[in-house]
Amino acid sequence: MNEIREILTKAVIGKGQKTFKIDVQLPQLPNLPDRTLGAFITNHQMNVRKIGDTIELSGNFDLHVWYTYHADTETKVGCTTVDYGSTVELQSTLRDHLLETDEITCEELIAPYASNVRVEEGFIVADTQFEIGIEVIGETKMRVAILGPVLEAPTQGLAHLDFDDLSEIDGAINENFLDATIEPFE
Repeated sequence: MNEIREILTKAVIGKGQKTFKIDVQLPQLPNLPDRTLGAFITNHQMNVRKIGDTIELSGNFDLHVWYTYHADTETKVGCTTVDYGSTVELQSTLRDHLLETDEITCEELIAPYASNVRVEEGFIVADTQFEIGIEVIGETKMRVAILGPVLEAPTQGLAHLDFDDLSEIDGAINENFLDATIEPFE
């Protein structure tokens, strides 16, 4: 006789991801830049929260750009903080609504990076890109089938041993337990 049992557990009940492409212009620098030598992004911080059935993602990072000035004879690093925010659509969910007890987590799938860093009309401009993944963790039910009766464990094995004498235990260890076969239920 097969029976169905329900198990209440926490699991990932929804997933989403968001790709950001942000054009960043550094504020006016004290020296007129000639060209850029490199760019790096640091201090990326993210925050995710749910408002009703909507997931809001926000954060910021620092963009550092190394540039030359005075006819390429001197260099400096310019820095700006970039803020961003957006709502995230869940692509796969187990239910239509978020509950108060659901937990939302986020992680960087692709870390922020700068590309096409250039000087335009006396300002440094960079294209930045990154991707963030979202998971919703909530309570859900699993149904499992009980296929047969649970049989009592055989009395063979360690049940008959006297545990005061440890040599009996050492002799009862099966070092080839990985090669053992499992007998099916009848």
